[in-house]
Amino acid sequence: VASDDVHLCSDLPSLRKAFSKILQSPIFGSSVAAKHEQVLIQEFATGTEYAIDVVCRDGERKAAALWRYDKRAVNGAPFVYHATELVPARKNDDDDGKEGETAVEEAVCNYVFDALDALGIRWGLSHVEVIAETSPTTGKIRVRLVEVNCRQHNTDFIPLTNACVGYNALDMVLAAHLGNLDGGSDEDEGLPWDAVPILPATRAHGAIVHFVSHVEGRISRIRFDILEEME
Repeated sequence: VASDDVHLCSDLPSLRKAFSKILQSPIFGSSVAAKHEQVLIQEFATGTEYAIDVVCRDGERKAAALWRYDKRAVNGAPFVYHATELVPARKNDDDDGKEGETAVEEAVCNYVFDALDALGIRWGLSHVEVIAETSPTTGKIRVRLVEVNCRQHNTDFIPLTNACVGYNALDMVLAAHLGNLDGGSDEDEGLPWDAVPILPATRAHGAIVHFVSHVEGRISRIRFDILEEME
């Protein structure tokens, strides 16, 4: 979760060190005193990392939101979140932007749909992470799977997606299970499933900004008044 216990290993000694650190360490967020009994080793994939929130209704898949991660090396750690940006997977109908501007984002979503289909996931909400890279010589887009989570995005995404996309993944889950409700213009009537596009467009820019500390110390006080002003 959130790159916890994710290490970049460039040689065998660093691999042994990471393995020893992870094995039998406490599992982040576990409600019981569970520990890691296995260690997963993956090939390092270069490119841009995306997270896609997908809702499935009996095999029909729709992307609720597409997020682009801004991760950088800082404080000796290779993958530190700086921002999670909400990006469009398609152009708005009234958008005069260039053709192909969302080609990578569309390829990412289609790849994720195929991955969920291959895994036999037909219902519910999934949070899937991939890395996409475009060849500088051929222009070919390569998408590689990082992980599939059968859960919601682990953040308070509703205010942001409502403002920038116009709907959110949790309302889509209700629509998937309840079908098309009559009307749809009143907020109390819910979100009609058929009214939701397969790929989301954005009507405003939005991002989750992660505060990164560049100094070490102990937090003695939190200025909640300042935080409220920022909100």
